[in-house]
Amino acid sequence: MRLALYGGVSTLLATAVIVEAFRQRSNFYTACIYLAKSSACMLIILNAGIFISIMLGRLLQAVFFGQLRPIEVEHLYEKSWYAVTETCLAMTIFRDEFDIQFVIVFTTLLFLKIFHWLCQDRVEYMEQTPAVPANFHARMISLMSALLVIDCRLASRAISTIMVKGPNMMIMFGFEYAILTSTIVSTIGKYTLNVIESRMDEPWESKSIFVFYLDLVTDFFKLITYMVFFAIICNFYGLPLHIIRDVYVTFRSFIQKCRDLYRYRRATRNMNELYPDATEEDLQRTSDSTCIICREDMHIRATEGDPQAGGQSEPEPVRGRNSDIPKKLPCGHIFHFGCLRSWLERQQSCPTCRRSVLPEGLYYNHIFRS
Repeated sequence: MRLALYGGVSTLLATAVIVEAFRQRSNFYTACIYLAKSSACMLIILNAGIFISIMLGRLLQAVFFGQLRPIEVEHLYEKSWYAVTETCLAMTIFRDEFDIQFVIVFTTLLFLKIFHWLCQDRVEYMEQTPAVPANFHARMISLMSALLVIDCRLASRAISTIMVKGPNMMIMFGFEYAILTSTIVSTIGKYTLNVIESRMDEPWESKSIFVFYLDLVTDFFKLITYMVFFAIICNFYGLPLHIIRDVYVTFRSFIQKCRDLYRYRRATRNMNELYPDATEEDLQRTSDSTCIICREDMHIRATEGDPQAGGQSEPEPVRGRNSDIPKKLPCGHIFHFGCLRSWLERQQSCPTCRRSVLPEGLYYNHIFRS
């Protein structure tokens, strides 16, 4: 109701201003000059343009996303507020170039950012949905392809403008479109991984590590982009205070991911040697033989020639089917091999007692042996 009222008032005012301009001026050219020279008229027309952008966004939302989930609406409000605040701070650097073109380019940027955020939320939602309809894939593929093309074109246009006219406000927008390009490429990569997993009969255990590497590469590209932008702004305009936080957050995220990768590689290297197979006595010693990660019971799978098999032994588990083998951590807790590997991709500590899965003594011995 409020949007309809806002749209009606905005459209009425814009129509009145344009009609009055053409009534007082003899031809189209002079009427346009009058509208462009009047600050009040331009504000009214720009306000109507914002309303048209909102309606266009709602139409595209209905086409590509349908009804938004409450969490998606919440994310939009949070990210939009931050994006507007950040751009207002950036305007202090380019305050001499603030004009109608700046407002139009900024509105376009915010418009595109909203659809990038929605794409990210929908791709994450795919992981929580057992099956998605075919029209969902058609919508996502078409939208992500369009966003990738638009991002690349606008980033290229901004760079061309800077090369021809020298440093100007397009530095900021070129940088923003470069970040959006990396974001949509990462989203497309995660969507592809989700589609591959959905077509597998069993859970894809290696998927999370591919997602991790994808996030690591994306953060590295963003960090390089931020550093280049920071250096250019410092060289031509002075210290950009508004970008310091983004540089720090991206740098910290990249370092944390590198640290997590190192810990993960260290924890999963030679898992059969670091974490021995649990025995029947180990399972009996525990109060509960349930793997707390997947909440399923753990059983010892006998191999051929095992006297404990009682003549009904199973063959040695083949590669890809050993995910249910119980593995014993140095702290004594037991988990499925596949569950443990998936857990170590996120944390390198025991899910039960939070102790490190790689004792320091064992780690140093491993280094000396290698």
